[in-house]
Amino acid sequence: MKKLAMLLLAVLVPVLVHAEGLAVSGKVGTLGMGLELTKSISDSFTGRLGFNTFDYTTNTTKSSVNYNANLQLQTVSALADWYPMQGSFRATTGLYYNNNQFSLVGKPSGGTYTIGGQTYNAADIGSVNGSVSFNKIAPYIGLGWGNPAAQGKGWGLVSDFGVLFQGQPNTTLDATCTNQAVCAQLQSSVAAERSNLQSSLSNFKLYPVASVGVSYQW
Repeated sequence: MKKLAMLLLAVLVPVLVHAEGLAVSGKVGTLGMGLELTKSISDSFTGRLGFNTFDYTTNTTKSSVNYNANLQLQTVSALADWYPMQGSFRATTGLYYNNNQFSLVGKPSGGTYTIGGQTYNAADIGSVNGSVSFNKIAPYIGLGWGNPAAQGKGWGLVSDFGVLFQGQPNTTLDATCTNQAVCAQLQSSVAAERSNLQSSLSNFKLYPVASVGVSYQW
């Protein structure tokens, strides 16, 4: 997949540099906030390079555990658009460099809490750390509206709706132990909890992509 991504970039970048018709778009959607550079290849085709990002951190307490969670959305895209009727409707395919990930740190705030079906005293565990990530190279297919690089376009509206094939989520989970008497059992519980987490995330192989934005061609 990495070789395919490099090949696509090698084809698109020279085209974007030399083709007529250049536009920039600002977008917001399920991949966060983004910027795209679009170049016209012909009346029926355009190429796009883009970047999306969003970062969100929250803190909550559940079952006597204080959780600090961070969601990081970060993608780089290389896309090709086909306008079958040479209008605004388009079909899109391409690749994303997918650095989307989620991390979680939990520390007991008092009492007990449960890991893998086993209950532990808060004093026996320092913290629980987990993360979820995905395949770095993710194919994309979708439909959209708007041709930012159309001749004489100026300002315009753009939208995209599609699916990112990000693969089976990769999960990690570990816990620090402060009581040697329960360390072995704790590691077994963590392994069971990680297995449950991996299973519960199995339906997230596909990530829905939806965005709207404003474009400008100079």
